[in-house]
Amino acid sequence: MSIQQFGKKFPILLKTPNPKGAVELIEVIGKGNYGNVYKGRLTATNEMTAVKVVLLKEEELRETLLEMEFLKSCNHKNITKFMGLFLKGFDLWICMELCGGGALDSIYRNLRKPLTEDQICSIMFESIEGLDYIHKNAIIHRDIKAGNLFLTDRGEIKLGDFGVSAKLQHAYGRARTFIGTPYWMAPEVIMCDPESPSSVNASYNSKADIWSIGITAIEIADKNPPLSDIHPMRALTLIPTSELGLAKPKNWSKLFVEFIAICLTKDPNRRPSAEDLLNHPFLQRAKTLRRDAILTDMIQKAKMATKNCITICIGCY
Repeated sequence: MSIQQFGKKFPILLKTPNPKGAVELIEVIGKGNYGNVYKGRLTATNEMTAVKVVLLKEEELRETLLEMEFLKSCNHKNITKFMGLFLKGFDLWICMELCGGGALDSIYRNLRKPLTEDQICSIMFESIEGLDYIHKNAIIHRDIKAGNLFLTDRGEIKLGDFGVSAKLQHAYGRARTFIGTPYWMAPEVIMCDPESPSSVNASYNSKADIWSIGITAIEIADKNPPLSDIHPMRALTLIPTSELGLAKPKNWSKLFVEFIAICLTKDPNRRPSAEDLLNHPFLQRAKTLRRDAILTDMIQKAKMATKNCITICIGCY
């Protein structure tokens, strides 16, 4: 399909400027769901940006453009900021806020010690404030995990990678698409898979993100989500019936263990909303913490651990 044909289906593309002279790509900093992610610079403002380069494919483009429309309208401290959209040939350049602290999964892997409960409490509070915002704007993220939580150098948590997010357009705010990352997937999302032997033509809503944030809490405490030692497809068959939780619950406070347990309530109708969770005693404690200082310190320690590892590796030669 030519660009002109794409333009007939998606008129916004005909108005999308070429990035030449507007965006400077500096280096590859990661790989997203649809292509490489670069550190870049907007020449007009000299602002640094994260540039996701997506090859145009009709079957994915509609969702990508819907994602952009949502992000353009967002104004929340815990959501990555949209900074521009460009088109070069068949590549769509999506410019987003550059989070200098990196993705949370990279941070916890670089740290030699487990995260503290104060760090986890701060992360959960900020993340769930972001979830509360998108849920009240009728959006399900559908892929919540540490790899999609980003930190700025100022210690702010940002929800990112809305590539599989869904606008809740059904009468009861429910989706019927089987999508996400297996280990973090809610039972009701697994049950909606039309090819699954256990499918009951189920649907799901924003409560699926609450399950995923509970699994993410376990992930950052244990450095792995539950069932991560088995094949993803096998995990899908176990999640709906297994009792999931922290590997060593006695190492954590009762409030944290309880917080995870209510996030992982099997029945989504009984599972709390993001707003409910913000009133849970575990997250109420976050209001007494200097969250920015706690998370900034965590980022600096992770960066230092990376530098030390590089120095040791260089010293081996």
